[in-house]
Amino acid sequence: MKDIVPKLSKMWAKILNLENCLFPELKEKLGTLSTKEEKLIKILDFAQIEKSVTVVNITNTPKDRIEIARSMIAKSVYNIQTTRDLIDRIHCDRVLRVLCGWRYKIDIPSESKFSRVFKEFSELKIAQRTHENFVREYLSDTVFMYNASDSTKIPLRQKPLKVEKEEKVKLKRGRPKKGAKREPIKPKILEEQKDMKTTDEMLSLVSTDCAVGVKQNSKGYREVWIGGKLHISAVDGDILITAFYSGANVHDSSVSLPLMRETSKRVAYLYDLKDAGYDSDIIREFSVKLNHKPIIDINPKNSKVLKEKIQLKKDEKEKFEFLNLTVSSDIHHYNQRSMVERVNAYLKDNFGCSKIYYQGATKVASVLAFGILSICIHQSLKLIT
Repeated sequence: MKDIVPKLSKMWAKILNLENCLFPELKEKLGTLSTKEEKLIKILDFAQIEKSVTVVNITNTPKDRIEIARSMIAKSVYNIQTTRDLIDRIHCDRVLRVLCGWRYKIDIPSESKFSRVFKEFSELKIAQRTHENFVREYLSDTVFMYNASDSTKIPLRQKPLKVEKEEKVKLKRGRPKKGAKREPIKPKILEEQKDMKTTDEMLSLVSTDCAVGVKQNSKGYREVWIGGKLHISAVDGDILITAFYSGANVHDSSVSLPLMRETSKRVAYLYDLKDAGYDSDIIREFSVKLNHKPIIDINPKNSKVLKEKIQLKKDEKEKFEFLNLTVSSDIHHYNQRSMVERVNAYLKDNFGCSKIYYQGATKVASVLAFGILSICIHQSLKLIT
């Protein structure tokens, strides 16, 4: 408890300072602040994105870099979809313009400069680094109960990369002839990742190219889209800790191990909650190896034995509910996985990621990262307010 108190008290002291000192000062100069403006001020103050933008080996930071970085956070908080709409809003909204760092309309850069600077931010991973710094500074000592993982589709206005299919050599059935050698079967991504030591090494096997994705939705219908996927890990309070971007054709389980490894490095938690798409012994063993308890739904995979096992669990649950008896604790824990679905909804409905017009994995990942940063700070502040 001694280690946790300083982190929470630091956040609380900062909020009190904002509400008692900064907000009254701003109200005198800018007028009454709306709820959205107060929310933006808090997120900007906790993000401190200026530290990630400023380059130590350069005497003066290039012009407008800090202001554009702050405006990209505002773009997420105000749920603005395009850079053109963001610039128009900054021109019209005096309070927003001042919060981003520009005093006069004439100081606002052109749309082309916004695009060039955003490309720099994407290559330097400014938003990702800022998000990681926030988690390290304010959440690293907090012990969470659950970590839920899932992916969400990211449709893009981009042509998918054509993948040339490898010609499979048909092998005769039975044992090969004496002296004949067969090519070894290429191991699956999970089998290769389980022995790797770093997250970057694991992610090197995951493609980020634009591709065609196919997924079964909650109603049982197949959905097809062109673009990518965002794989996230969220903990109690709908706080988004880790996120990785991949191509749409990448299976959810291929990003599970790096998600768990990176999340375990950033915060402490007890349970790994995953749906049937992550049903693998390798994932379960890796979770146990990181000192967590995995609770993963069973994937029938057209197996009669597994289908019977799932049906037996459903029947048992119905009987327990009918008799008003306590259901298995694992079922209760697994139901908390809904928090990751809520985070995906926040990202698309409230933080400017419902439609992404950028092209290229680096830029798309950066757009998502600004939304992820804003959600993480917003939800973290709810812990103490």
